[in-house]
Amino acid sequence: MMKRGETLMSLWGKRFLYFDGAMGTLLQARGMKAGEEPERWNIARPQLVKEVHLAYLEAGCDIIASNTFGATRAHLGEDADALMTAGVKVAMEAVREAGHGWVAADISSLGRLLQPYGDMPFEEAVQQFREAAQAGLTAGADLVLIETMTDLLELKAAVLGAREAMEAVGLQVPLFCSAAFDGKRRLLTGADIRGTAAMLVGLGADAVGLNCGLGPKDLLEHTRELLRWCEKPVFISPNAGVPVVVSGITTFPTDAKDFAQEMVQVAELGVWGLGGCCGTTPAHLESMIRSTKGLNPLPRNGEEACVISGRSVSLAMGEKPLLIGERINPTGKPRMKQALREGDLDFLLREAVAQAEAGADALDVNVGLPGINEPEMLSKAVTAIQTVCELPLQIDSADAQAMEAALRVYAGKPIINSVSGKQEVLTQVLPLARKYGGALVVLLLDDNGIPDTAQGRLAIARRVIREAERWGIPRRELLFDALTLAASGGEGAPGVTLETLRLLREELGVKTVLGVSNVSFGLPQRPLLTAAFTAMAIGQGLSAAILNPLEPMVRAMMDAASAISGRDEGFARYLAAYGGQGDYVLTSQLREQETAGNLTLESDGAAQSLDPAAQAILQGLASQAAMLVRARLQEGSPPLGLVESCVMPGLAEAGNRYEQGRLFLPQLLQSAQAAQAAFEEIRRRLPREQADQGKKVILATVQGDVHDIGKNIVKVLLRNYGYSVVDLGRDVPPQSVLEAVQSSHAKLVGLSALMTTTVPAMERTIALLKREAPDVRVMVGGAVLTQEYADQIGADGYGKDAMAAVRLAERFCASQEGESGAGAK
Repeated sequence: MMKRGETLMSLWGKRFLYFDGAMGTLLQARGMKAGEEPERWNIARPQLVKEVHLAYLEAGCDIIASNTFGATRAHLGEDADALMTAGVKVAMEAVREAGHGWVAADISSLGRLLQPYGDMPFEEAVQQFREAAQAGLTAGADLVLIETMTDLLELKAAVLGAREAMEAVGLQVPLFCSAAFDGKRRLLTGADIRGTAAMLVGLGADAVGLNCGLGPKDLLEHTRELLRWCEKPVFISPNAGVPVVVSGITTFPTDAKDFAQEMVQVAELGVWGLGGCCGTTPAHLESMIRSTKGLNPLPRNGEEACVISGRSVSLAMGEKPLLIGERINPTGKPRMKQALREGDLDFLLREAVAQAEAGADALDVNVGLPGINEPEMLSKAVTAIQTVCELPLQIDSADAQAMEAALRVYAGKPIINSVSGKQEVLTQVLPLARKYGGALVVLLLDDNGIPDTAQGRLAIARRVIREAERWGIPRRELLFDALTLAASGGEGAPGVTLETLRLLREELGVKTVLGVSNVSFGLPQRPLLTAAFTAMAIGQGLSAAILNPLEPMVRAMMDAASAISGRDEGFARYLAAYGGQGDYVLTSQLREQETAGNLTLESDGAAQSLDPAAQAILQGLASQAAMLVRARLQEGSPPLGLVESCVMPGLAEAGNRYEQGRLFLPQLLQSAQAAQAAFEEIRRRLPREQADQGKKVILATVQGDVHDIGKNIVKVLLRNYGYSVVDLGRDVPPQSVLEAVQSSHAKLVGLSALMTTTVPAMERTIALLKREAPDVRVMVGGAVLTQEYADQIGADGYGKDAMAAVRLAERFCASQEGESGAGAK
């Protein structure tokens, strides 16, 4: 495969690399109308686009992003490829005229949520990103820049699409990836910086960055976090502060001098790339470059950790012994086998929720069963479980095709279970680990079986390390399974396992994992033996134990052993689990709950007080919520009473946890869908006039803006809170919003905008509504907005996130009802 951009990569760390700044606002200054798609100027007004590129190159920028931020079919239809090609060529002309620089094919979000929360299939997203990247590479781009991403799964789709585009054109170029995190250092859909970086590095990103949303000062802690956990070069492109409206014009308050001073602080943290995003101009970049030219990039000294992640939880292997829940596995479980044959994913979801609430750190997912389509089932199971469970997953399969199907759609960086010393297995699985990333379980057996001695197993470990490193997989990503054999099979078997653990730690310095419950197979009181062996293994440095978290004796012994061995800092985990229990007594309580079919192990007082149907809604278990409500209706419970006792309390608790940072957007949306499933059961029992009386809300993404992820999330939540939502879509003119208000008699409008260039259209829409429909309240939201900004453009309320929009709707509608009631007296 040919390579391009090698010179660029060789400069990392030798000097700072400088990225350019904003494009849209500079095109507006050259006559682009508000709401006009900037990418279309690549063909309609290429000379003016080139002027902007040249201005950044003259300021000293090294990397010029093509004017193709939205050049995908989702935004531009069949014109996308032509506009990407034209955009890259215009940037290349500017680089040739300036005599220096590199051109990045710039790609950002498709503006739509991926399934299961949105309507876009994952593979469709990959295909659109592949098309965009391929057009950019064919046009001559030196690198691909994926930027301003806010959803972990869409970011993965973009990286896969870019990599597959390189394969299609036979060209390898640098791939830089940048995400936009909020003030809490989370993506829109909940992922943290550590987990996002781990996924990107595992997928093969050549540099990882932060951009948009915040100014340099507000990104300092974000930058420190990224530098700690990312081994790749890091680049930072902040906004010029938080936007405000001055004399009706969107303005960013941080001037060039202040921006440069703040970026010096960013540079001194150890980043290797500096640039700008919204509100920055060539003057900002020139000042920044002048202020940082005398500095030398610091050497990187981040942690070389093995990080695994789910949608919103990440863990560093080795910080403490991890508990990997083993229950999603059909081996020896007739009910699980039945569920898999019947395609009953709800059973798997209940098992996942129960293990997570019982204290598991990660979950093993194995659906291997004769007679089922394992690739299809495993990918479905992983996707479904990630809707209700934020923990990292261990994807467990002996079928390489099934393994790849699940790895492809997994949001985050999983554990891959497993590879072994068998050459055939190495040949199948190592390429998958290299392509998709993941901590890789290594079974210490080979074509000759399981060695009887610890030294024999250690020899296999050494050979697998060499093979993995040949594929570019470092030993820190390998988790060695010393193999737990049944104690009943021979007196020395557990001893060999423990000795192997010790040698792996002392001689190879690697992480380890064990399926510990195998030790007690065939013996009475299995939990007692498993608990004792778990404690002994932790004493030998075990990194992760695969066991049943619903077994209290085993879980308690693991927590106690971790604390005593000094691997539970400050006894934090132990005290959290047992600090308030007085004298701890091991009982069979959990097994009794399981036998009774109640797998709700949440210790939170608020959850315990909820009706079982409300608990199912909180946990995102749609089928169970519907089933429980249906049973209550059949028993004669009044339909509206169930709304008050089940649906609304479950949703309210989910909303509260989201606002407290204990629940993240995917789980909130899943709870909303569970509430919808329950409400549909209730709706069927209501008279039509009661079923259709939800308060009306108009939603729209404003004229010129085609990003509607945030608006669609708000729509889902509002509908599940009982509102009747009229969704006008995206790129909606002000007059269309007014006409929808007049025809529907709605009293509340929600407007969304992502791009700074489209905020004036939002202001015009608000002004029109205030003039023509003065009794209508308007709430606004979007990445570029703040409360101050919302106040300045005349909005009645600002929703910083989807849940805040729901709270605003509740407040506005309650206020309007009060006004209506007062007028009737």
